[in-house]
Amino acid sequence: MNIVKINIADRHELLRCYIKQFKFGGIFAKGRYNYTLGEEVFLLMTLVETNESFALNSTVGWVTPPTTAGYPEGIGCQFNNDKASIAARNRIELLLGSALNRDHDCYTF
Repeated sequence: MNIVKINIADRHELLRCYIKQFKFGGIFAKGRYNYTLGEEVFLLMTLVETNESFALNSTVGWVTPPTTAGYPEGIGCQFNNDKASIAARNRIELLLGSALNRDHDCYTF
């Protein structure tokens, strides 16, 4: 299985990376990855500000190629509907709170 490791420095970056539009939530991983939509990845995510780590099974649900102007290259990892993913989504949404309901810059859509 493919492994994606990301460190998210603070809540502002978490807000930009979090993908609430995915059914079970997700996270954008900046970087050059050679994965395609629907491919399974094992996500190792660390929230540096709170010193929390999550290990999740996920699926590539978004790809930003290097030629996209104004957005970093990377992939959107869609969380699964399992215990670990639900815990990660709940923690992220708790940390972000009402900021999720406001317009903000993000790396995807």
